[in-house]
Amino acid sequence: MAKRQNSEGTYSRRPNGTWQARLGFTDEDGRRRRVSVYGATQAEARERLAEARARIAAGRPVRDARMTVAAWSDHWAANTLAASSRRPATKSLMLSMLEKQVKPTALGRTPLARLRPSHVDAWVLELRKRTRKARGAGGEPIRTRALSDASIHRAFRVLRLLLDGAVRDGVLSKNPALAVDPPTAERKEARVLSADEVVRIVAAAGELDALRLERGGYRTHHRALFALIAATGIRKGEALALRWEDVDFDKGTLAIRGTLSRVEGQLVVASPKTRASRRVLAPSAGVMALLAAHRTDQDLDRRRAADGWVENGHVFTAASGRPIDPRTALRAFTVAAQRAGIAGATVHTLRHSAATAMLEGGVHLKAVSELLGHAGTQVTAEVYAHLTTPTARKAMDALGEALGL
Repeated sequence: MAKRQNSEGTYSRRPNGTWQARLGFTDEDGRRRRVSVYGATQAEARERLAEARARIAAGRPVRDARMTVAAWSDHWAANTLAASSRRPATKSLMLSMLEKQVKPTALGRTPLARLRPSHVDAWVLELRKRTRKARGAGGEPIRTRALSDASIHRAFRVLRLLLDGAVRDGVLSKNPALAVDPPTAERKEARVLSADEVVRIVAAAGELDALRLERGGYRTHHRALFALIAATGIRKGEALALRWEDVDFDKGTLAIRGTLSRVEGQLVVASPKTRASRRVLAPSAGVMALLAAHRTDQDLDRRRAADGWVENGHVFTAASGRPIDPRTALRAFTVAAQRAGIAGATVHTLRHSAATAMLEGGVHLKAVSELLGHAGTQVTAEVYAHLTTPTARKAMDALGEALGL
């Protein structure tokens, strides 16, 4: 922050008729500096000098850096983001957004010194106008929006963090994204599967597992994976990260200690999403029996693979003993759902359906929140807000019946 400065500065008229204002000050390192600003009139030069004086007094840079937003994003990613405590999968996602949604845009090419809120507005519009090739209902080629509102909202949040870092490092006076309203992204009500639909998908996965084995392929175990998620509501990554040491058959418990994801081309087991995500569940006896049978099947896989087996201790593995790639699980679920004749479902739908069944079955919100590993009941309430009306109606009906009304 400046220690002292000329109170008024000096003004002079240049040969071309414009005005120059100069101000002397001492920077935070004790060095004497001078700054010059210009205006078409003396009043305009005085106004710009006042802005420079205010920046100095606030300890902000007199001028914003000339590097572009894209160049700053490289520096920020390599230092601030890399040093942060965010999960590897989160860092990888943020890097991807910078590479795809920020750097190649007009905003990315804009120097920090020229960056204004209007540039951020234009960037949001640019992302909304992006399209990609798709197929229509009749199979005809069409173009559709490349990014959803939710994706643009997430990119905007990353941009804010990026520019906050520029302000913190003194290369930008203030964050122009803070003056822009965040793009709205309505929460879409997730698909909820009935118990019958869940059974059909799990059965279809079992049929595909058996068919692959009959044709000489390796056992995939997708039926057991999907059944576990459907019965407990755990996340896909949590299920794929499970190791046998996490399963206690004597106590009938399942410890959730990590989540598996692909980061920069490698499968990585990271710490759970939140502290609440690290939890111990007590599944039904049927689920524990399912896991016991699955362990027997895995022993057969191990003997079949012989020297080709790589022991990792994971509950769900590929033919080599290595953990199942999350993308493989996603594809397998899509195929199983298609075989079962059920549209609009994903692996996450199993978790959502399990939570919905718990809440509609009368399980207390706090208990459901803990079972799902949410950070708090507020998160659970927001995600399952669509259950408020039927649940409230049941409560009111019960109260009315108790009062004889």
